[in-house]
Amino acid sequence: MDQLYVEIEITTRNDNTEIYSSIESFMALYMYRYLQSPSNIKLNFVRTTIQGGKLRLHTESLKRELTEEKIHRKEATSVEAIKDLRLPIYVKDENTYIAGMCAVCRELVARQECPERRKLLGFKGACLLAPAESSIWTRFCEVDVVAALNRLLSTLTVGETLEDIPKEVSRFERHMNEPVRMHNIYKTAREQHAQHQKLNKNGSKKCKKVVFDSSVPKEQLPIEHRFAEGISFTIADIILYTFMRLIFKHCVGMLVHFPLINTWLTEIDTFDTKCSYMLNELYLHEEKNQTTILLSIPDCEPASLYKSDPKRYKPRNRIFTEQSEVDAALNKLEKLQLQFTSDSATTYEKEHINWDVIEPEHEKSSALPRERILRKRQQLQNLANAVVSLARPGDRIVDFCSGTGHLGILLALQLPDCIIILMENKAISLERAKLRAMELGLKNCRFYQCNIDYFEGHFDVGTSLHACGTATDIVLQQCRRSRARFVCCPCCYGSLQPMPHIPYPLSERFRTVLNERDYLYIAHTADQAHELGTLNCRPETTRQGQLCMDIIDTDRKLQAEEVGYEVILTKLKPELCTPKNRLLVGCIASAS
Repeated sequence: MDQLYVEIEITTRNDNTEIYSSIESFMALYMYRYLQSPSNIKLNFVRTTIQGGKLRLHTESLKRELTEEKIHRKEATSVEAIKDLRLPIYVKDENTYIAGMCAVCRELVARQECPERRKLLGFKGACLLAPAESSIWTRFCEVDVVAALNRLLSTLTVGETLEDIPKEVSRFERHMNEPVRMHNIYKTAREQHAQHQKLNKNGSKKCKKVVFDSSVPKEQLPIEHRFAEGISFTIADIILYTFMRLIFKHCVGMLVHFPLINTWLTEIDTFDTKCSYMLNELYLHEEKNQTTILLSIPDCEPASLYKSDPKRYKPRNRIFTEQSEVDAALNKLEKLQLQFTSDSATTYEKEHINWDVIEPEHEKSSALPRERILRKRQQLQNLANAVVSLARPGDRIVDFCSGTGHLGILLALQLPDCIIILMENKAISLERAKLRAMELGLKNCRFYQCNIDYFEGHFDVGTSLHACGTATDIVLQQCRRSRARFVCCPCCYGSLQPMPHIPYPLSERFRTVLNERDYLYIAHTADQAHELGTLNCRPETTRQGQLCMDIIDTDRKLQAEEVGYEVILTKLKPELCTPKNRLLVGCIASAS
């Protein structure tokens, strides 16, 4: 049986027991109850002290679920993943652990056999499938609106007065006014028009036949937002409905200023009465001297939340480097008097691995040319050897961004006395990794489906092979948090994007001479490091790109050294196994 774990806090005031849930866990619990408490999923509660905003639960409606055997203490649980991952957590097939609010809600729906319920996953089951790291829409539903509600609840908890409504409400109002963006939009327009003609065929007014094809701009199609993603009711509507209703319960009298959201909420109330019923059943709203107060409404640009990262489609926000700008940034670095090089005497290519035993079936089924497979194996061999050189019996080793598990499975074979955690946010990739591990009879693998940031547990060694852009820096941050040894081969330097917890430059020394934009010029140039001798390769550009790769990775090396690590910056061997061939290997100095 599958398991769902949600977070609760139990407090006693004046002999009354009050139970609260975190915002993300409340949503998972709401989805579970919306699906009528599926018999194939066991609900469990994990007792913690909730950080930030929390929602009080109706204990009367949860009497049947809140039994002693279903309440666990996080620090005492025997399930390692409960200590490792941010709640809520969904467990399937006994060894796959899914974290992240949207991923958990998706899995709750996906594990149901009822076709009507599975329709909540949208066209081709893709609703909120993309991770928050790469999708503005998922990030809005899973991160932005949750953060907005969290700020609102925290403000009220400390007794402060609200001054403005969360900006995310204005963003969603703007989104609902934008043209619908959906798959098969022209087909949908034709079907809607045909249905309209059919309904009016007996009327006195004859409908004019209209042909909708790609010559008609999408903005001119007669399709409006009935629901959050267009004309279909999905889990995105359930999630956003819950959060918007909660926001407006506290922002009394403000809903009238958001007519499109008001219409959408009314539409859902009519379409599916369970949404409103479930919210009232689960959430105990404490009305304390609530009066209508006109809050200020933040303005925001008209934009669809389906679009890609604005930095990708708005030229003014993109990095376009002129050579003069690169030269200026490189000249600033001369003040540090550092050697930027990855030519180290320490390499990790020597040990031979019997690939015919490990993945013969994979090679047969792969569409990749033999040369590409050979180069991939060379990359894996370098990283595996580096990890083995650092590992100790009993270590917990995390393969971040593990994909289909090539590196993690190789480590599990080489280190049978260690626990190997394969962490990947794409469900289909993790399923393939599980299948390969099962075929090899491996018992020391764990499978975590989640973003890197949702991992909160202790581990001893962290590794990643070509984690794209900023993902490598998040991996390194996780390793520093756990004081873990690390082996990382970075990739996609030009995709580095500053984040609240990952500012650039990384090291204190670099920050004395470079600002963020200088740094991103260098990172962008590092992606021009192609193999010498290849088609359209310009040797001077490639050499500059190689230097910029070493500069970025030296910054990563310095950041780790500033907190007590010893770090080697070297290269994969042979170097032609990949253009992105830098390798960072680090451990705490006192433990080396």
